[in-house]
Amino acid sequence: IDTHEVLAAAGTKWNFLPFKPGLVGGHCIGVDPYYFTHKAQAVGCHPQIILAGRRTNEGMGPYVASELVKAMIKAGQTIANARVLVMGFTFKENCPDLRNTRVMDVVKELQDFGCQVDVADCWADNSEAEHEYGIKLIDEPEAGVYDGVLLAVPHKEYCALSTTELRSYLNAGGVLFDLKSVLPLGDADLRL
Repeated sequence: IDTHEVLAAAGTKWNFLPFKPGLVGGHCIGVDPYYFTHKAQAVGCHPQIILAGRRTNEGMGPYVASELVKAMIKAGQTIANARVLVMGFTFKENCPDLRNTRVMDVVKELQDFGCQVDVADCWADNSEAEHEYGIKLIDEPEAGVYDGVLLAVPHKEYCALSTTELRSYLNAGGVLFDLKSVLPLGDADLRL
């Protein structure tokens, strides 16, 4: 069942809040629950649901990388030295802020699988990405060379690209993963 179809159906209820899957980072939502849970535990409360939510969010990076790798294997790609393009590195779209970006978790996991990862982000500052995370952003991805493309952060510039343009970065048999499901259903090989 497609996650966004479930959210659309649930949205027919008048008070439904559409929380969508993705990477939860940044300087607020990714951090503030820990202040609350620390204080709650200090006064004897054990906020299991909040802590479970944080564990889920913190596991999303490895999960996303694993799903991409599995799809690449099914498509006949060799994972060792596979080239993967990650589009977007900031913690959210249309924002230059790199604080606590969870995209780094995906990049690290893909590198642990043996992939060669290129990261592009038209909003992020290259020197900050390199200083904070050791990531040198690329300016323009090469056409036709990637085994996998992960549309991680849907900046407006990336959303303006057609599926054909996004797929032009892939080699034959390459896999397109639309993390936040911004492309029409069926246009990407994989989405959350």
